[in-house]
Amino acid sequence: MRKKKILTGLCLLVGLTACAQDSGIQPVESQGIAHKQTQVKELSAQERKEVLGKVDAGMVKAQNDFGLRLHQTLSDNPEYTSDNLIISPYSITQALALAYNGTAGDTAAEMADMLGWRGMNDAGINEGNRQLRSLLENGGGVVLNVANSVWHRPGLKLKEAYAEAVKDSYGAEVRETDLKQEDAMHAINQWVKDKTSSMIPKIYHEPPGGVAVLINAIYFNGGWTDEFDPANTVDEEFTRSDSTTQLVPMMKREDRYSYKEGESWQAIRIPYGDGRMHMLVILPKESSTIDKLHRQLWKDASVWKGDYSFETVQLSLPKFKAEQSFELPDALKSLGMVKAFDAAEADFSKMAEQGDGFWIDHVTHQTIVDVSEKGTKAAAVTAVGITESAEPAEPIAMKINRPFFFAIEDRDTGAWLFMGSVLKP
Repeated sequence: MRKKKILTGLCLLVGLTACAQDSGIQPVESQGIAHKQTQVKELSAQERKEVLGKVDAGMVKAQNDFGLRLHQTLSDNPEYTSDNLIISPYSITQALALAYNGTAGDTAAEMADMLGWRGMNDAGINEGNRQLRSLLENGGGVVLNVANSVWHRPGLKLKEAYAEAVKDSYGAEVRETDLKQEDAMHAINQWVKDKTSSMIPKIYHEPPGGVAVLINAIYFNGGWTDEFDPANTVDEEFTRSDSTTQLVPMMKREDRYSYKEGESWQAIRIPYGDGRMHMLVILPKESSTIDKLHRQLWKDASVWKGDYSFETVQLSLPKFKAEQSFELPDALKSLGMVKAFDAAEADFSKMAEQGDGFWIDHVTHQTIVDVSEKGTKAAAVTAVGITESAEPAEPIAMKINRPFFFAIEDRDTGAWLFMGSVLKP
């Protein structure tokens, strides 16, 4: 059987997009705002079909397109191109949606453009995300947990519409805590650990500070519909992009899969559970390269959406475990989300009564993916930190009402062209 180089850095880009389910934890009530709790239940085939009819396909496409544009931007950063590059577009989109609901004016317009939501109103965006989440959390034969939370400093009065939106549409817990204290950091990290089933033990190594932190966490545990037999796993060479090789444990299985190929690539869908979710793997042929495949993906990913045939495939897939952490502000700015990071320009007036001076000071994203003979475990966390501009300092009084010295100075050279003392103006 012919050895195949399996694409690891991209194979979870679509898989992680579908990793979402309610955590089951009830949101904390705050500020007397009533919250209608949504009970998650397994959907019947008919109910799932009805929900699917309500899901906005445009929002799904927007999310995937945003993920690919972000993937391209990170790929262009030398800091992230030496190894795998795995992100969760769903997690990042959900965390940014929590922030988006607090924005107005040009700040909101930039975020909507970047996320592909231009022309949609807030209610439509939130309902679209709610319906998508309702569908994804019924993945069929897999464990899918998604959780959102808003942590804010004591005394911050969230606007009622904002609090309702993040609770009702995103199931977010709202917690009040002093973000400058280590206790808050430990509480946030414990929340992240709990929601990712300990795959990601922490998101912060020091107190985040600021006025609010908006977090999305995802945990995915999917067993293959048909597991790989560990007895067939053997060490084989994996050829890297620079043509060097390394030995990896290669899982092997011959079975019938959804399969498709083009002139320069092969694609396969490996199902989880009852088949409603799968891992899409796109492999450049030996005559091509991962760079060429990236360019095809970034240009138009619709090629890999449909028209798969059911074929018998001798599949070789490497076991792997990959962890990554990203700071996303620069990448998001390059995609057009600029004002939200600008203390002087950001408009978070819809988030809180004191929100006029708020801005985003960090967007941290962590992922971990573990692929084995039994299936795939994966987790992602995205944290958006909201801070505020410092209060204007009390002006220093300098009343020049007595003799003074002055100089007319060339700033670049420091040369004083004129100088003197004024004793009697």
